[in-house]
Amino acid sequence: MLYFYAIIDQPLERLPRLCGLEQAAVTKVPYRDLAAVVSAVSTAEVPALEANVWLHELVVEELMADRAVLPVRFGTVLSSERAAQAVVREHYASFTADLDRVRGRVEMGVRVLRSDEPAPSAPAEPRPACATGREYMRARAEQERGLRAAREQAEALAAVLHRPLARLATQTTQQVLSTPRLLLTAAYLLDRERVADFRQEVESLSAAYRALGVLCTGPWPPYSFVSAVLPGDRREEDRCLNLTRN
Repeated sequence: MLYFYAIIDQPLERLPRLCGLEQAAVTKVPYRDLAAVVSAVSTAEVPALEANVWLHELVVEELMADRAVLPVRFGTVLSSERAAQAVVREHYASFTADLDRVRGRVEMGVRVLRSDEPAPSAPAEPRPACATGREYMRARAEQERGLRAAREQAEALAAVLHRPLARLATQTTQQVLSTPRLLLTAAYLLDRERVADFRQEVESLSAAYRALGVLCTGPWPPYSFVSAVLPGDRREEDRCLNLTRN
């Protein structure tokens, strides 16, 4: 079994000496001008322990110190070198384009929390026995209008926060109100030399919106900007773990 860390180009370049999971040496499986970076593991299911997730992250960050890297999400295990080559062959065009897009760039993450969690958008209360049908429908319509107005207000605020950060990035992803309190979750792909400017912009936003909790993390490998979905990709599980990203 091979644990899969990343995709790199220029496979003839020497890798840094790294030990991966289970203290196995990190190696590469070349295919044309790309390579899968892997290490041997004894199981097809790697436990999502904090130590394992951090080790995965350490390997990827060491790789990206002097080369373009496409990180693979935690937990991807392949059966053999042939399987690794098959993955690279299948996604070769996407990997090549993605490497060109992320070269010299890093990912920054931002989360914005509202300090006062709004009331949940629960359905209207059952109709009271004494209420007329018209009164009940009017109450439901008012509730829906209130929820819609609150959502639109939150989306407008998220856009105001996102806009100056997006101007510093070459590509972004964002999600608004993934929970009632989590106003904005966003990732930004930016040139390495713009990291300081990005952090300064986040600090300015945090100072201007003191009622919000603005959390900036990174720089990270560009996990959010890899277009191919690989076998065993645990995108949702990894996002929930928040061990390496927050």
